[in-house]
Amino acid sequence: MPHVLRGLLLTGAVVLLAGCGLGTSAPREAAPKQPVTRAQLAAMVLPKADLGPSAKGLAEYRPAGEMTNARFASNTVDPEDTASSLRAKGRVLGFERTYIHPRLASLSVRKGTLSLGTGVELLDDPVYAVQYLHARLTDYERLRGPVRPGIKLRNVSSFEVAGIGDEGGGVRATVIVPSLIRAQETSVMFRRGRVVAYVSVVRADKGDARQEAMRLAVELDRRIQAVLAGEIDVKPVKPDGLTVANRAARKKLPEMTMAAEDVAADARVYEEGRVDGDGYSAYQRVFRDVMVGGSHLVALRAETQLYDTPASAVLGMKFVDRPGGRQVYAQGVVQSFAEETSVRPTKIRVSPLRNPGRGMKGIAVTFELVGAKFRMASIFMRSGRFVQSVTGICRVEAFDPGDLKPLAQRVQVRLLAA
Repeated sequence: MPHVLRGLLLTGAVVLLAGCGLGTSAPREAAPKQPVTRAQLAAMVLPKADLGPSAKGLAEYRPAGEMTNARFASNTVDPEDTASSLRAKGRVLGFERTYIHPRLASLSVRKGTLSLGTGVELLDDPVYAVQYLHARLTDYERLRGPVRPGIKLRNVSSFEVAGIGDEGGGVRATVIVPSLIRAQETSVMFRRGRVVAYVSVVRADKGDARQEAMRLAVELDRRIQAVLAGEIDVKPVKPDGLTVANRAARKKLPEMTMAAEDVAADARVYEEGRVDGDGYSAYQRVFRDVMVGGSHLVALRAETQLYDTPASAVLGMKFVDRPGGRQVYAQGVVQSFAEETSVRPTKIRVSPLRNPGRGMKGIAVTFELVGAKFRMASIFMRSGRFVQSVTGICRVEAFDPGDLKPLAQRVQVRLLAA
């Protein structure tokens, strides 16, 4: 599913529609497999030269990238998607390439094309591919309304697509993040054998991009067929420079992340490990029932995120400093906390945390669970491509957000020194 701008909203790039739930699989019979290699998949996505005038002024978001089931699932707006659920639907692997407006990082674009993206996904066989495609085309309608905290899907409509691939369809939708962004996505999805392909055109205005999306889909279909016919030179997929650099940087994440000695002499890590999203990798540590200053916290969490570029990390900091971004972030964290208690939070109020520290941003949130009033506070800091957050949660009477500030300063030293 197109996820051209998905990274900006929750992880440092703009989250849109991407990978929806795929429904349930009907009983099926085995079908002959068309041989498709990993290198062929990588060669199928459209390079900028094949995009035509639409790509003028756009910059490559990242080189053509492999979308494993785990990575794809971590980028979708549907919380039910997992690597195993995608694999159960027959998805094997995918690749995509995206080009974005240079000013997208500032969220200041108000008209014209924000991004163009093409992608391909390999299914086990054509039967799975048919089911997968049809589910994808109907999932936009299924997810109409709030799809994630702070993200709304509106004005969903479909249009016919003929003569592209073995079968296909088109969908238009408006994605809204209140006080932050309103974008129009037009997608064409089609199947060629057991390859499901997509084109996504995202605009900042209401311009009709259907013809443009179909034109690009025709080009994508031609390239897929040319690759399968051996008419395009296919080279082995090798890690690019960014991938190699990220492997080294990821090894540093644990030492950069808040440790027990930063919190208190008797603090113990409750859980820790790696988490990943679109455009970033991260390491997380969680503490339970811990004292921070005079505050007795139910939970204390630190997460260090590694972004693809310093610009994306800067955008992540800008995001939490805007009302819409604060709202999205806070609702996501509060929702996660509520899921642990199986109680829906109410009366959620979000505000900036005053004077969190030099070079830092902060968020303060209050909410209620079964009549009890809770407070959450987060402080964010950045160093190059790394952004770390420190978040505490407890009852209002037991938590002074100011107690997080000295801890954040100690963590900032760790972040800068690594």
